[in-house]
Amino acid sequence: MKPFSLLFLFSSGALVASAQTTPPSGAPPVHLEEFVVTGSPLRRAQDEVALPTSVVGGPRLVQLRQPTLGETLANEPGISSTYFGPGASRPVIRGLGGDRVRVLTGGVGTLDASIISPDHAVSLDPLLIDRIEIVRGPATLLYGGSAVGGVVNVIDSRIPEELPAAPFGGRIESRYGSAAEERAGAAVFTGRAGSWAWRLDGFTRQTDDVRIPGFAETAALLADHDEEEEGPPARDILPNTASKTAGAGVGLSYIAERGHLGVSYNGFNSLYGVPGHSHGRDEEEEHDEEQDDEEHAEEGVRLDLRQRRWDVHGELFSPVPVIRLARVQLGVADYAHNELEGGAIGTRFTNRAHEGRFELLHEPLGAFEGALGLQFSRSDFAAIGEEAFVPPSVTTNRALFLYEEIPTSAVTWQFGARAERQEIAPEAGTGLSGQTRTGASLSGGAVWKINQDYALAFTVSRNERAPNAQELFADGPHAGTGIYEIGDAALGVERSVGFDVSLRKRTGFITGSVTVFANRFAGYIFEDDTGTVAPDSGLPVYRFVQRDAEFTGGELELVTHLHEAAGRQFDLRLIGDSVRGKKRSNGQPLPRLTPARVGGGIDFRTEHLTLSADVRVTQRAKRLAPGETATDGHALVSLFAAWRFKLARADAELFARVSNLGNETARIHSSFLKDVAPLPGRNFTAGLRLAF
Repeated sequence: MKPFSLLFLFSSGALVASAQTTPPSGAPPVHLEEFVVTGSPLRRAQDEVALPTSVVGGPRLVQLRQPTLGETLANEPGISSTYFGPGASRPVIRGLGGDRVRVLTGGVGTLDASIISPDHAVSLDPLLIDRIEIVRGPATLLYGGSAVGGVVNVIDSRIPEELPAAPFGGRIESRYGSAAEERAGAAVFTGRAGSWAWRLDGFTRQTDDVRIPGFAETAALLADHDEEEEGPPARDILPNTASKTAGAGVGLSYIAERGHLGVSYNGFNSLYGVPGHSHGRDEEEEHDEEQDDEEHAEEGVRLDLRQRRWDVHGELFSPVPVIRLARVQLGVADYAHNELEGGAIGTRFTNRAHEGRFELLHEPLGAFEGALGLQFSRSDFAAIGEEAFVPPSVTTNRALFLYEEIPTSAVTWQFGARAERQEIAPEAGTGLSGQTRTGASLSGGAVWKINQDYALAFTVSRNERAPNAQELFADGPHAGTGIYEIGDAALGVERSVGFDVSLRKRTGFITGSVTVFANRFAGYIFEDDTGTVAPDSGLPVYRFVQRDAEFTGGELELVTHLHEAAGRQFDLRLIGDSVRGKKRSNGQPLPRLTPARVGGGIDFRTEHLTLSADVRVTQRAKRLAPGETATDGHALVSLFAAWRFKLARADAELFARVSNLGNETARIHSSFLKDVAPLPGRNFTAGLRLAF
């Protein structure tokens, strides 16, 4: 029997059994904490949204926080990462990544270049994050065709939406990590003056090259390693992974009884190395560069990233009798990064972009309750230099969407529609013609509250995604992925039908959810190996093509509340996930799919103490696409402890975490660098948080 089938049968039995199980004598029934989530413009609680969602915040976020967003979320059910070393990592949801997963900050896109290549970092740092909301599965209705895989919405509260409880407050955190000699710190200050609320924040992080267990390369690559030409293989230290990152922001809001209007400005800088990143230059070019700049000749390729961004957010209650809330969000960013080769700029990427949303939530109209929205965006993207494999272009997107709910005593029906128009205009002189695509998405679902403990949720959606500029016009060596990419201007709209079913239990001795899903694509766009090699660069040639494909799988997350009493809690956690993707024509697997994973953990919490232990087991990746290599399975064990106490007038928390306790060599199958860049070895992290 397949691993996930076993998980599903076990979890289903556990959920049924929990209906007849009561908490320990004298303990109150356990209720999962409710969060407002991203999956609905009405901002429903998590168990009231038909789409599968999860929220990482509070103490759990402190425990999971890593230097990048992708690694912070990589152990959540259904989520992997593009791991490109400690400097860059983006979430992959149910086997879909890149332009099929939207990463948002406060409901608006990050407005960077992270979807172009996995070696491009997401322009935010987890140290300043308050909460992360995750929507699994197609969320195209609210966020566009590029959300067909899911949404990760980072909440940083840079624009206050309510007056702080105290005239002045904040939090300060300092931490150290042993694997990369990480030195990091962050501070957030908030305050109020009359009807005005403000926030000031900043962070800094510096790391050395990361320590790894054993060799960086796999055994197969080591067998072909030529020390005379390539030098000794990397061992114990992953070269060119040091980083320096810093950022700061300020936000100001006017808050009245009928709403608020706020603005924020922030900056983000990062200089980080990319392991295994080579532009395939010939020996003469490299020799000349060594003579010009010997100081940086051995540093490899580094990315020097800079973004400056403005955001506006406002809400007005009851602007007219039929409208109960008007909401506006806008982000404007100026992004650039230079790819440094031996100290010289090899390629420069820029993106001047903005994105906005306007939503009107109406009063109940008969049985209907919902919202009408407008979304718009513009991206002026350019790449100049050796790795300019995508021509400069301007992409504009405009969309209208409608979302409605029909609540009844037992079932809440949720449905809506979205119409979207995308225009891509290549720069004059490139010889390329502009492209215009229109798409429509429909979604329907329901949440059935079976009883006070159980709920059954399902969604079905038809989604359309227009190809992006890279898929249409790429033509050149892409060092980030180690291939020569060729686009196809004749690509059409990618269409898919998605289906999710979730059984949820929110109260009682056992809580959690089990989800199964299927997503069938007509004209799925991906890079296909042509079997040829580019004569100039020597890189394998991949061409963007359209084929019919399907993804199926499931996710499991259960918590057994073994002990509940005043001031004490002892829980047992169980998680698992599995995804399979294949071409429908011949059943051939699609590339870089996360193998099945299972895991568990225990948590003990009192008023002052938290103790946790986790294990994540990833199976060997054996279902391989053409040209892929197998990835060994691994088991990662981590321990966490935190002690909370009073320090003067501040609430203090001293925390420590050991990751990869067994110092195992672990490689992420969804990463292009899996064969040359394993995850860090044993890492001891310790820090202090102060809140006042």
